[in-house]
Amino acid sequence: MNDRMRIRVLLLRVLVLSLLITLGARLWVLQILDGDHYRQVAESNRVREVVTPATRGMILDDHGQPLVRNRTSLVISVNRSATDRQADHGKAVLARLASVINTPADELTRRVRFCTAQVRPPCWNGSPYQPVPVAKDVSPQQALAVIEHPDRFPGVSADLQAVREYPHGSLAAHELGYLAPVSQDQLNKQGDEKGYHLNSLIGVAGLESTYDDELRGADGVERLEVDRFGRVAGTASTTAPRSGDHLVLNLDLGVQQAAEQALQDTINKLGGGARTASAVVLDVRTGGVVAMASLPSYDPSVFVGGVSEKDYKALSDPANGIPLLSRAYQGSGAAGSTFKVVSTAVAMQNLGAKPDQHFDCSPTLQIGDQIFHNFDGESAGPITLHQALVISCDVIFDQFAYDSWLADGGLRNGRGPYAPPNEYFARMAEAMGFGKATGVDLPGEAKGSVVDRADAKAIWEELKDSYCRRAKNGYPEEPDPAKAERYRKYAAEACVDGYLYNAGAAAQFAIGQGQYLSVSPLQLATAYAAIANGGTLWKPTLAKAAISPDGKVVRTFAPTKAGTLPVSPEILAYIRSGLRGVASEPGGTATGVFADWPTDQIPIAAKTGTAEVEGKGDTSWFASFAPADDPRFAVVVTIPDSGQGAQYAGPVAKRIYQAIYGVGQPAAMAGGKPPATLPRINRDGTIAGATTGDPAPAPATGATPAAGTPPAAGTPPAAGTPPAAISPTALSPTTAGGGLLPATAEPAPAPGPAAGPPRRGPLVVLPAGSTTPSDSARDGSTTVPLGRYTAGSGPGVAATARPAERTTTLPAPAASSAAASSRAPP
Repeated sequence: MNDRMRIRVLLLRVLVLSLLITLGARLWVLQILDGDHYRQVAESNRVREVVTPATRGMILDDHGQPLVRNRTSLVISVNRSATDRQADHGKAVLARLASVINTPADELTRRVRFCTAQVRPPCWNGSPYQPVPVAKDVSPQQALAVIEHPDRFPGVSADLQAVREYPHGSLAAHELGYLAPVSQDQLNKQGDEKGYHLNSLIGVAGLESTYDDELRGADGVERLEVDRFGRVAGTASTTAPRSGDHLVLNLDLGVQQAAEQALQDTINKLGGGARTASAVVLDVRTGGVVAMASLPSYDPSVFVGGVSEKDYKALSDPANGIPLLSRAYQGSGAAGSTFKVVSTAVAMQNLGAKPDQHFDCSPTLQIGDQIFHNFDGESAGPITLHQALVISCDVIFDQFAYDSWLADGGLRNGRGPYAPPNEYFARMAEAMGFGKATGVDLPGEAKGSVVDRADAKAIWEELKDSYCRRAKNGYPEEPDPAKAERYRKYAAEACVDGYLYNAGAAAQFAIGQGQYLSVSPLQLATAYAAIANGGTLWKPTLAKAAISPDGKVVRTFAPTKAGTLPVSPEILAYIRSGLRGVASEPGGTATGVFADWPTDQIPIAAKTGTAEVEGKGDTSWFASFAPADDPRFAVVVTIPDSGQGAQYAGPVAKRIYQAIYGVGQPAAMAGGKPPATLPRINRDGTIAGATTGDPAPAPATGATPAAGTPPAAGTPPAAGTPPAAISPTALSPTTAGGGLLPATAEPAPAPGPAAGPPRRGPLVVLPAGSTTPSDSARDGSTTVPLGRYTAGSGPGVAATARPAERTTTLPAPAASSAAASSRAPP
């Protein structure tokens, strides 16, 4: 063999050896390094999963009345793995079934086909081994036609399945929320952690979202072995579904009904002027949310089985008032004179005002070139702060704010190079919970705003270019030439010195007006509850306890302390006395509302408020608590675009108190107190009531309650006998009431306890299913449209209305020739 041949043989050997080494390395990677991964892939090719969704837990009010439950529905489903084994791949079966359920055969065929990138709905996007629901709420006759003829309908089943139901229609819709199919992104990111499957329904709004883990339970999974043709060869394993826990709320059905009905009646009375309104009722000793109402509302049942594009647009349309948005905790605005409790605390706690000291309540107050005046130019002469609260005198609080503004350096934004401003009013507002989330157990809460000097400058720096552009180009879209010119002048001034925190803004802030303050009804209720209980800010909470399907208390939600007011007990008592006088003393702005009220038995402490909104009607506010001598409930009502607080919001609050205490009607709460015990849920899903259950979280006693301690779990009820199997002749879907509340002056009677849905082994299946910042402007400030803005958007509002122009309130110039009005009617 010559040298050339030897070289060729050597090269061939090297090549073969390298190939063997490469092959060995690849085999090592596949079998050793990535062996676990490929074993799982091989297993997934051999095993298919069939998911049985768990029955979702009910949501109950404090007495055990169902607010959200599961109703049973007769559902006909097609098992594709069975029909595909037919010689014609199930075409004859589907044709016969189409005639039974009164559906065109071609449409039924489309429903059971599998979704792909090319195949769009209607189609099935679930597992090929999961039965495909093709008809819901079928009649017993249709179901029996399938069950009694399995030879004609192989692979077709008729089952009683659970469907989410809202028995009171739109009642408390914003708080309860709704379900929607899990998104692919959620499935990818949280599928393993949360136990999501392709057809899982999850809470996407309200309590359904916050407590989704508790309510959803755990799905059952049957792992089927299949051959290389995808045919079922056997069952590898089966995990039964675990039903979700029931959620018991602090919310009371009767009080909620009264609040919503009173708001609706008032809007109807206004005849198309006001379209939105809200009310909040809190237990001042625990922070429990007894009622929270917002109008317009919606019926969550529109989301059962998937909401249509048309319905969703209507629910998020500003022209309809954005029904998906809760004005109670996702909207905010100027608080009007209800904010004077904050200013009274500042005057006494920080500025040295004394309880018996008198201050001049003259008709007007001049600050520089601006003139502020009381509502309708009223004058009361020298009066105490107690009387200032009772009659709602503006100029006294304007004067305190002006003096504090001067002490803080006026337009110099500081008391000197080494002495930053105290800004007592802003700091007290923040300490009372304004300008930040309350922490309520609902998603998408609005924080509102408390703007101090530093914030004002930061906002100006952000908007300066817009101000200057508007100063140059004006407002050609404004049809009123005079208004357009006024806007342009303010923009020109703001372009130069809009960062200045002027005296007018400070005075307006003290009486709950102007562009630097925005509060939500829930924030205001939380603050008034703290004043009522002696200074403790409680985190508002809707959930009271989670109870397992067999009646065991799984978890209680004890009151959570969020802070303490930096106000002495004596000053708080003084403020409470003034608020009591608002509804009972001569000249009190709410005495007319409660003229026929049993004040000697249930004294009311309250403050009326009216926030002015440029281009719209005034926003009516009413903040209160009762009984004034031993507070238990705080009630706050607001109705935008209506009128004075005592005229519209006050009567709504009165009707809520009537429902709570049974004044002229049956009481929603026995003894005017929340139930002391939890409702007992039996193993069969029936509710025994609130009088024999486990103890509720015990609120602390006294003026400043401490955080409660979770109660010990009570003895669970004895295990009941499992229900017998359902026979074909017994198939009969249950129904329950729903729809909107009747438009009557009295709340609808609370329904009796309802039984849970019938069960059929483990196969209980659920089907897949803004506000702008500061919309108010006063004589010391003017609303000017600038830029784009969206605020207060909440869950379920995928695209909150975004006006073409941002509505921003520009501070008035430091020196203005125009007279300024601090009109703040009671």
